[in-house]
Amino acid sequence: MGFLEASAIVRWSGWTGSIAGDSGALDAPTATQEELGGPGQGTNPEELLAAAHANCFTSTLTSLGRARGVMLEEVATRATARLEWDDEAHDHHLVASDLSLTIRSSSTPEAVSLLVREAEERCPVCRAIAGNLSMTVTVDIVPAH
Repeated sequence: MGFLEASAIVRWSGWTGSIAGDSGALDAPTATQEELGGPGQGTNPEELLAAAHANCFTSTLTSLGRARGVMLEEVATRATARLEWDDEAHDHHLVASDLSLTIRSSSTPEAVSLLVREAEERCPVCRAIAGNLSMTVTVDIVPAH
């Protein structure tokens, strides 16, 4: 059985910092969000979760498409993570990560829809958030020209 580990480091001072992945591909400023009293001049955990969710789902979907012979000419996946808080209790918690896909495909809409549902079950990030966050997946299938 194979495995993969990924690492990142955050260096922080005051309200801001930087985040860097060990691969070298991720190198970005990070900051406390404006809504939480910070400067908001960088990425944040919610944006990073949304990016991870969209990336993992798309990777799972396209891998399944290749394996099942379902043509996915173009996939655009938007994830929206939602953080809620109670200012008085200082209680912050993630409540949702929703996916919205636009897929251009020459395969049948039924085949693409089945593939999307299978990706929901197999995507590692979907599995990680299952039971912890609300998740919806909506898809718009556009015929390929």
